[in-house]
Amino acid sequence: MPDTPPSGDWDNPVRISKIAGQYLVFDPAAAALLRRRDNVSGTLVGTTPQQPTQNVFLGLPIELRPEEADALIRCNTAYVVDAATAHLSSLSCRDADTRRAYKQSLWRRKQVAQQATSDRSARRAADVASRFGRPSVPIAPISLSINVHQSDDDAGVPLSGSDKTVRQTTNNVNICGITPISSGDLISSITLHPASDVAKAFDGPLCRYLQTTKFYMTPGLRFGARYSVYPGDPLRFHAHFMANQYGWHEEIPVLDVVSGGRLATAVKKAFLMGGQHTPQGTLSQPLLCTISVEWAAM
Repeated sequence: MPDTPPSGDWDNPVRISKIAGQYLVFDPAAAALLRRRDNVSGTLVGTTPQQPTQNVFLGLPIELRPEEADALIRCNTAYVVDAATAHLSSLSCRDADTRRAYKQSLWRRKQVAQQATSDRSARRAADVASRFGRPSVPIAPISLSINVHQSDDDAGVPLSGSDKTVRQTTNNVNICGITPISSGDLISSITLHPASDVAKAFDGPLCRYLQTTKFYMTPGLRFGARYSVYPGDPLRFHAHFMANQYGWHEEIPVLDVVSGGRLATAVKKAFLMGGQHTPQGTLSQPLLCTISVEWAAM
């Protein structure tokens, strides 16, 4: 991930793709922004093509819990896009300019990647040449002009003179292939902001409360709880609480309190229970109450 997200994107909402009921973030800059600005780390669920069965060092995309997505939406720091609907709508668009712009964005990324590969090869060649006392041969930079081949979809759109020149000058360049990490250039800005019914997520008042108080959360299944709650970034701190959410009028079995309190205390944490009370017939705001339990008889 980059050390710092682009400054111009700090106030922009993050796009969350809803795919098969899961809430995923594919863009590394967006994942870094969620972690730094919204204290949401998510869970890495991606694997590498060379080692698809490995499960130790996972990568992008990151998966957000439904209640995390709900909290981000309520804070206006993210929006959810139904990926299947948005892509079908964009791909069925008959606007030739839209598809040409998308092709240009792909070519631009490929040429940037090719330039980076050429620069790396040049540095390696220069190191080898200096080691053996030979003169290094400089590699000419690759033009970042855009070469978009005309397809059947754009058959009715003539190429301009500059496009023809770019095609002649870059046809001999071996452009490397890349897999785009995000399809933001394909989907129009209108499609990116769907109606509120598309952005619905599970209501998690405890998750929302902890997030607004600057706590980080990760899945707490290995400790027998719903959340592991951290006072800072999970890469720097140990969890302070094991947290479970309950309904206001829900009966909590005493065995859950005993087992949760003993297990949390055994791993040097506290067991946190939270529930939200919504007054009936009043205009007052819902009140969320939390109780921390520590097992002192061990």
